[in-house]
Amino acid sequence: MNEAIEKRVRSQMRDCGWSAKQTKEYLALPDADNTEDRIYLLKRRRKEALDELHTASRQIDCIDYCIHELETRRSEP
Repeated sequence: MNEAIEKRVRSQMRDCGWSAKQTKEYLALPDADNTEDRIYLLKRRRKEALDELHTASRQIDCIDYCIHELETRRSEP
């Protein structure tokens, strides 16, 4: 992999939320015939990001519930 391509890939991996270790693992794959391995790594990171999103969504729902409870108590006589 030439230097310009590697720089672009590193930037893309950072934008995807990859750790330095994950990026190193991805870049360590030889260029030839590793499309499936690269797709696997990308799909694995996608799943991790989606899990993080779902966790954050549940936390936001809990926070919203707590706010609602407090506002309801505040408005009671």
